[in-house]
Amino acid sequence: MVRSVAAPEISVLIPTRNRRELLRRALVSLAEQETEAAYEVLVVDDGSTDGTAEMVQSLAGTLDVRAVVGPSRGRAGALNGVIEEARGALIVILDDDMRVVPEFLERHRRHHASDGDVCVMGAVPVELGRGSTHAARYIRDKFAAHMERLAEPDHVFVPRDFYSGNVSLPARVLRGVGDFDDSFTLYGNEDVELSIRLRAAGCALAFDGEAVAWQEYSKTLRGLLEDTVAKGRTTVLLARKHPDVFDQLRLAAPDDASRPWLALRTVLLAAGRRWPWTVRAALAGAAALERAGLWRQPLFYRAVTDYAFWVGVCSVLQQNEADDRLRALYGELRLGSTQ
Repeated sequence: MVRSVAAPEISVLIPTRNRRELLRRALVSLAEQETEAAYEVLVVDDGSTDGTAEMVQSLAGTLDVRAVVGPSRGRAGALNGVIEEARGALIVILDDDMRVVPEFLERHRRHHASDGDVCVMGAVPVELGRGSTHAARYIRDKFAAHMERLAEPDHVFVPRDFYSGNVSLPARVLRGVGDFDDSFTLYGNEDVELSIRLRAAGCALAFDGEAVAWQEYSKTLRGLLEDTVAKGRTTVLLARKHPDVFDQLRLAAPDDASRPWLALRTVLLAAGRRWPWTVRAALAGAAALERAGLWRQPLFYRAVTDYAFWVGVCSVLQQNEADDRLRALYGELRLGSTQ
């Protein structure tokens, strides 16, 4: 039976595109929440063509859920298209590839019982299966280490800590800062950009390791690297919009690697500028090396994702950057490490 939601306390927003069965798993888990709070689920269907809207409608008998269908416009734009329709005073944003625990909504809800404005990130451990890719295992370990840092009692949050795949905040706060910046159309950093504006508005950041949303990561190394290239591009966009946080971004540490790797990366980046096809060849070569067994080497993924990130950065940096640090970074990446 669907619980009464005449005035839902919580609105769960899930952006999705062509991931019907993963989304179904997320919705089933949301239907099993152990909370007295009334809640609604708004699925933001970002141009799906796989029957997502019909699947959502089929679950309306067990969950107060509906699909808001729109054209393909990226994650930030899709979420902005539905934030105003959310009726709950508390907004929870959840990725479509997640399966939440029964106490998920209640854990988030408890953080917002007081008057202080807070944005809470829940845990997003990667759930591996028999068919999980080697890249998924790398992402699992990387996220696990990140969450361990967030859970430390004296952790000081910085922009790069933030993610919005499992997050809650008051609706009035999100609307008050202007929602997401929909100029972030590629993968990555739309959530980091939002966190900067939230902090500027006096909203605290917090982490709850028990507000768990198990994440299914099914991408291959090629998919991971494509996302990382996009993240390099959007990190430059982020730095242009918020130059005051440059020192807290990955852009501020281009030399954070060994001398041999920095030398090789300089050669690879220079080749990519002169012969763009070499970037595609390098990414394909990384996938071949993974298949050959290099995934067992601890530094393999760090090296190939580092290369992909800086490929993305280099593809959008300009010689005439307005910010001195971005202009200096442009020169350093062209000339090589100053280490």
